[in-house]
Amino acid sequence: MRLKLLALSVLPAAALVTAVACITDPVYPGNQLMGTFQFEARLDPAATTCDASMPEFAQLDDAGVFRFEGTFSKNEDGGVGWFTVQGFNRDAKYEGQTVDSTLSATAPRASCGADCKDSKIEETLKVTLFSDSQSRELNRECVRFDGGTPDGSPPGPTENGYDVAMACGSLTDVFRPGTCTCNPSTCTTTYKVQGVRRD
Repeated sequence: MRLKLLALSVLPAAALVTAVACITDPVYPGNQLMGTFQFEARLDPAATTCDASMPEFAQLDDAGVFRFEGTFSKNEDGGVGWFTVQGFNRDAKYEGQTVDSTLSATAPRASCGADCKDSKIEETLKVTLFSDSQSRELNRECVRFDGGTPDGSPPGPTENGYDVAMACGSLTDVFRPGTCTCNPSTCTTTYKVQGVRRD
């Protein structure tokens, strides 16, 4: 799972150690917790230039998907926010119902050779968030989202928590070889993603 590998590549080793003696609820940055989502990502062949059959470019299960989990949070007084994956807080920009989170990290590629140390991945998750009423208008299926705004109240805070039920969009991994000489020099793997809120 690329999101998992990218998160692990930028985390210090200490952050990966599970504290068994003290189990606490996670704390997310910002003062507005929007919810944790379970995502399914499906390869978008038309927008993919990497060789998706190679594990370094795409990691898919037998059904052609991979799954990951992430949490949206932000400051309620502006567009500053975060998307948290496996305890790592990625910066995210919130604008209207759209969330855009990009992270770049060193990620050696086997196809570039053992001495290649400075190849990178730039990963962008861009999704539109939908309230429960908007999700029902879409029959809770991202394939029905055509880029317009469905009927219903937009996502927002309520007395029972933040009203957001579904996220639709894309996950794009751009693989850059740096100073390494390998083919292809730069390529992109793109997925269509659907996220369903689990809490």
